[in-house]
Amino acid sequence: MEETQQHADMRHLFGSTARAHHAVYGGPNPGWPRWYAEWMYGQMLGLLDSDPTVEELEAWLVVIDARYSDEQPEGSWPGHYADWTITWDTDRS
Repeated sequence: MEETQQHADMRHLFGSTARAHHAVYGGPNPGWPRWYAEWMYGQMLGLLDSDPTVEELEAWLVVIDARYSDEQPEGSWPGHYADWTITWDTDRS
């Protein structure tokens, strides 16, 4: 996928959310999908064409995390999460 401004912004949002999460928890947090969804919600709405709920974002984060674990793709995880989120959003619209 060619990096568009939407992709770059989404990738940056995932990365900055990870840094914020680490600053708050400093380690593993089994509730991270909810935390990420709540933290990213307002900013993500400006990057998406659809209007998901926090609960839908949380569920999607669980799906893409499992996909990332299963596929173990090359490259940064924020880039892959951005790709998959944009594709999910396009499919929802």
